Amino acid sequence: MGQAFRNCSIKISDAWPGIEEMNIDYCHDLVELPAELYDLVDMKMHSITNCHKLSALPEEIGQLENFEVLRLRSCTDLVRLLVSIENLTKLCCLDMYNFFGIKKLTEGIGNMSGLRKINMGQCSRLEEFPLSVWDLHEQLEEVICDEEKEHLWESFLARDKIKVAKEKTNLNWLEKP
Repeated sequence: MGQAFRNCSIKISDAWPGIEEMNIDYCHDLVELPAELYDLVDMKMHSITNCHKLSALPEEIGQLENFEVLRLRSCTDLVRLLVSIENLTKLCCLDMYNFFGIKKLTEGIGNMSGLRKINMGQCSRLEEFPLSVWDLHEQLEEVICDEEKEHLWESFLARDKIKVAKEKTNLNWLEKP
């Protein structure tokens, strides 16, 4: 997949006009995504899973105003979310399961007014949240995290406002509210 993106002679938006969902799984040569991928303004769901060499997302991801679901599951070389992710105000589900390189969430995460569900299981290096997490306390419906990270959520979000649970074997929690 990585090689296909690098060697593509036509614009991605011309090849896939109107695409709403993209799943990329087990692409062992995918190191970076082309910025023009985020010219696909109709895209609502992006799932990138088990792409262990993927080290960064393009800053252009913030241009996808219609994004509803972003799954970055088991992309072990990713170490941070971009500041531009705060522009994804329609994003309702953020899955960062096994995103164990991340140490801190981006400051603008509190601007994500549509965010309802977050999966942060196996984010073992996560040490702190920005103050903007306070802005999510009324809208979040479910957070999935490991037991040892539960205290991070409790310090920003009251227990009665958010359900903290362990990782479930199914992905039904990703359904739109």
